Amino acid sequence: MKEKAMLELRGVNVAYRENAAVRNVSFKVHEKEIVGIVGESGSGKSTLIRSIIKLLGNQGQVTAGEISFHGRKLLDLSEGEMRRIRGKEIALVIQHPELALDPLWTIGNLFFESMRFHGNISKKQALSLAEELLSSLSLKDTARILKSYPFELSGGMCQRVAIAIAMANGPRLLLADEPTSALDVTVQNQVIETLLQMREMFQTAILMVSHNMGVIARLADTVGVMYRGELVEWGKKDDVLHHPSHDYTKALVRATPKMEGT
Repeated sequence: MKEKAMLELRGVNVAYRENAAVRNVSFKVHEKEIVGIVGESGSGKSTLIRSIIKLLGNQGQVTAGEISFHGRKLLDLSEGEMRRIRGKEIALVIQHPELALDPLWTIGNLFFESMRFHGNISKKQALSLAEELLSSLSLKDTARILKSYPFELSGGMCQRVAIAIAMANGPRLLLADEPTSALDVTVQNQVIETLLQMREMFQTAILMVSHNMGVIARLADTVGVMYRGELVEWGKKDDVLHHPSHDYTKALVRATPKMEGT
């Protein structure tokens, strides 16, 4: 793994109006690395991941620190410059794909619009590439999926398709915000396998946040633990799971059911 980080956060603070949500967070993500950040609801992990691509809404603001991606300081970029980065270089997958996928468009049209926004491509070419991508994920009846609307797919299928759409432009970094929440264990594992396949196929780094230590343990190379807006633990997965130092991390580890592959 290369020493030079693709993504680096240095002393990042985030607040909503005057209420601090993230305090003095620093970490790095390297090429092809999967980083998992775990914490309970309200710990600041989703705020942290959205601050990277400046999607905090009108009330949220990074009040201190720097966020660099391949040497570019993202906080200094205009909204127009960020739009060119979102989806093309850094993609986001959220917990509820139905909130991100337009219910009035078919999956095929969603693929096409995502690809067309960032490049010159025909609809026929986009659909062909989408079918290849879905097939590579061992999804059957890809033609039917592409003609379907999001509400016609199961929750797990919709999430896997949302990941595939996010990867359609070959981003170097995928941000995953609680992508396995509200899914049963079997479907969680399918989503995890999809993320691992995306890393192998596209050589993409992944930064995922979750409240589920078991999911993070199954997926990540490096683990961070957030508690009350602070990053209280950071290290290689085995070190964090087997030799946690913070009391909150110890409690998370004790409460984690064993998952195959951890």
